[in-house]
Amino acid sequence: MDIKIPKEVIRYKPEVMEKLYEQGFFDDTDTMHDKFDFIKNNVKQDFYKRPVKNIGMWLSGGADSAMLAYLLCKKIKEEKLDIKFHPFSVRRGRGWNPIYAGHVIDFIEEQLDFKMQDHVIYYPDITNEYQRETKEFRDRDIDNFNSGTVDILYSGITANPPDNDKTIPKNKERTRDESAERPLETWSGFAHYMNPFFQINKKDIKKLYDKYKLTHTLFPITRSCEGSDYESGNYTYHCGKCWWCKERLWAFGFLDNHSKHQYIYE
Repeated sequence: MDIKIPKEVIRYKPEVMEKLYEQGFFDDTDTMHDKFDFIKNNVKQDFYKRPVKNIGMWLSGGADSAMLAYLLCKKIKEEKLDIKFHPFSVRRGRGWNPIYAGHVIDFIEEQLDFKMQDHVIYYPDITNEYQRETKEFRDRDIDNFNSGTVDILYSGITANPPDNDKTIPKNKERTRDESAERPLETWSGFAHYMNPFFQINKKDIKKLYDKYKLTHTLFPITRSCEGSDYESGNYTYHCGKCWWCKERLWAFGFLDNHSKHQYIYE
C-alpha cells in the first residue's frame, strides 16, 4: 500500500489568519469542524502554497497507528524525502497510550534506521474524559498547524468491521461505520488531514502486517484494549473482553505474546 504524502499544502495568507484570530475564530476549538464550511463560504479565498516539510501523527500505541507510522517513516526513508516526522500522544484516562506509543517509536526507529522528531506528550487538565480527549486533540492540532510545527496531520483510524459480519458485535463508534462519510483527505486554509486507512478495516491492516513481516514483531508490542485495570492486570495485558480486544482477535486471531485471554473470542 503506497501512502500518499502531498508535496505541498495550501494555506491562507498571513493577513487572512490575522483576521480570523481577531474575529475569535480559534477561541472555541470544540466547534472547529463546523467552522470549515463557514470559512470557505465567508472568507476571501486568499491562499498560497508551501512545500510539505513536516508531518505529524497522533500515536496511541495501537496496531493501526503503529502500522501507518511505520509506512510513513519507511516512505520518507526510502524515497529520501526532506520531511520530518513528529509523533504526538495524549496522556489522558488511558494513561498507557504514550507508553505503548513509545515502544512503537523505538521499534520503528531501530527497524528502519530512521530518526523521528521528539515524542511530544500532552497532559490535558480537563476533568471530563470525553472533553479531555476531543478538546486536547483539537486544541493541539490548531496550535501545531498555526505554529508551522506540522504541515499535515495523519490519523490511523480505520473503518469498522463490515455491517454484514455477524461474528463481531457492532462498535459504538459510528463515524467508522460503512454508512458514514470517511474522507481520506480533508483540508481548509489552516489545516490538512490525511486518513489513509479510513476506508479499510482491521483485517486489511493485518494483511499489511503480514506483507511487511511485522505480525510477530511490531504487532505484539501494540495495545488496543479498553478494558478495566482489573481485567487487564493493571493494564499490563489485553483483557480479551472489550470490543477493541474482540476487533483485534477478529482481525489477527491473537492479542499479543502474553495475554491470558489470547485466543478467547466470546
